[in-house]
Amino acid sequence: MVRRVVTRFAEVVCPPGVRAEGRTERVLAEFDLLLAALRPGARRMLGAAFLTFDQGARLYPPGRGRRFARLDDTAADGYLRAVLARGDGIAALVERLKGLIVMCYYALPEVQREIGYEPGPYIAAVARRRLERYGTEIRSREAQE
Repeated sequence: MVRRVVTRFAEVVCPPGVRAEGRTERVLAEFDLLLAALRPGARRMLGAAFLTFDQGARLYPPGRGRRFARLDDTAADGYLRAVLARGDGIAALVERLKGLIVMCYYALPEVQREIGYEPGPYIAAVARRRLERYGTEIRSREAQE
């Protein structure tokens, strides 16, 4: 059940391209990797947070008693915006959930290419610059170990 909620959440919080070419499934795979890195208690709490958000949509008047996972795009977006506009602890929690899912979206290689994010050349340039600047100290330290 959590997977269905997270899927719908991703469709709402990520750019429209998330629905293209099976990206939603890849976002969920990234999210699963993120969950696997967490302690079991944290995983359970994230699941509970998504389920609570899902069930809370039943109280949103345009949702007409439906869960978030069953809302159409307009109602789902409206519910998310309404929760975020509250400005309380619940809004802060949902903002964090949104951040996690969006981070998983931007971790996809094809999305990184689309936005021109290419860290490889930058990392290589920084490594080269550091070796030029600190190479002597690095080699000296390695020789001591």
